[in-house]
Amino acid sequence: MFRSARVWTAAVVVLTLAGCAGPTDLGKTVTNRRTVKATGSFTMDGLRTIDPCALYTPELLASIGRKPDQAPSRNGYSQCGHNVSEYRLQIKLGDDLIGAPKQTSKTLAGLGVYETRTGNVCVQTAILGRDPELGIIGQVGSDSADPCPAATKLLESVMKQIADGQAKYPDTPGSLVSQDPCAAMQDKDVTQIVGEGAKKQPSDIRYCRFVSKAAYIAVQYTIGRDPATTTKSNNPTKYALPDKKEGYVYKPEVAPNKCQVEWVHRALEANFTENVSVAFEPVGDPPAGMDTCVYAKGAAAAVATKLAKS
Repeated sequence: MFRSARVWTAAVVVLTLAGCAGPTDLGKTVTNRRTVKATGSFTMDGLRTIDPCALYTPELLASIGRKPDQAPSRNGYSQCGHNVSEYRLQIKLGDDLIGAPKQTSKTLAGLGVYETRTGNVCVQTAILGRDPELGIIGQVGSDSADPCPAATKLLESVMKQIADGQAKYPDTPGSLVSQDPCAAMQDKDVTQIVGEGAKKQPSDIRYCRFVSKAAYIAVQYTIGRDPATTTKSNNPTKYALPDKKEGYVYKPEVAPNKCQVEWVHRALEANFTENVSVAFEPVGDPPAGMDTCVYAKGAAAAVATKLAKS
């Protein structure tokens, strides 16, 4: 059952006074290769510690083509692309799978592997689990060569490196890199916002929804640009979070019943930032007069408070 806006306003005030994080450490980044202790190679926790860009070793690239002219291209914590010769490579760790086959004819590191091909793109996928259905993906595209042999080499190298404990992110205090978004909120806070019986539903290793019959909260951790810039087209309002950070609150144009709060958790090099996104959306049409942003702010305050204590 939804709480009234007045009750949630009071709750937000309490949360705002509850905790304060230390200053953001601008001197450390998640881009070097110092290692952290492994927590299980192919678990969700273990995969969060892997830097996908560090998996592009000179040996792997040499086995596919000539030395690349540019550095890898990061897309968030768990996805990284690289071009080598006539091939376009992509590594995705803990990615959401749709319709993975029940049986596979090949295994790597004990995980079933299957191949899909669409036009000039070949994808090799290792299945991590069925509930949720997640995988490790080696994807290769090429306009002038068969991409599947390169995709096979890519996934085989990725799986071996992960199994051997290589390509780890740095163990940096305060970073979101190893944080589980499904652990972002206390149960009591989830219940207060979306009601009893909420279930945790991870869609990938960086995104989790807390879903009840009435509504859901979504929490996502990303590497990107400052939301002060990226949310401008949504005309956001500012919101002071309990850890003294500034959130940006808006309703996406494509989902007017949804309200989202985004903020910078930590600054990185080259104007990149570690960001948090918290969204709230009711199931079906919201009750008359309901301000969904009150609930989104309450959820964001709960997440920020817990992160400040992590």
